[in-house]
Amino acid sequence: YGPETNELLLAKALKDGFREKVELATKFGITLSQDGKFGIRGDAEYVRSACEASLRRLGVTSIDLYYQHRIDTTVPIEVTMGELKKLVEEGKIKYIGLSEASASTIRRAHAVHPITAVQIG
Repeated sequence: YGPETNELLLAKALKDGFREKVELATKFGITLSQDGKFGIRGDAEYVRSACEASLRRLGVTSIDLYYQHRIDTTVPIEVTMGELKKLVEEGKIKYIGLSEASASTIRRAHAVHPITAVQIG
């Protein structure tokens, strides 16, 4: 278990036609620096690069449900959601989820693009 390990393991399981039988969800937003410190990112550039990296690791062309693991309070949720909306429009993700978001953040996010799932706790 570790950063990105689960996606690599899932890629092995999704081969041989199994991908079509599952709804695939993964998360983005928590980063690990080279010195071992965790951070939170929700800027547009990171959102896109994290999604594209997950697609590569998973060996798929689309993620069914893509969660923002933690809300980056230094970036307006509208910015994060704007990039996620573009990823939906491009077919890279199907649905958007938020994890540990406040009610006001969920409302603001939903105004940009519908939120499909909310994870609490």
